[in-house]
Amino acid sequence: MTGWALPAAACGEERDVDMGDDDREKGIVLTDEQKRRRRARSIAIALALGALVLLFYIVTIVKLGPGVLRRPL
Repeated sequence: MTGWALPAAACGEERDVDMGDDDREKGIVLTDEQKRRRRARSIAIALALGALVLLFYIVTIVKLGPGVLRRPL
């Protein structure tokens, strides 16, 4: 297969895992503004999801109707 790249571990090759702290990259470091925006976005998504769950619950209860309370036990 050409065009497909497999990680070294999938090919059975060993990787050099003896990296010192100086060799490690920190990766992406977010600024305080980016962290604040990410948190605000996460809270907005959580509130939207909670509202959707509540809406589904209310619609389900309404569709059951008042007859569900008068059934024999």
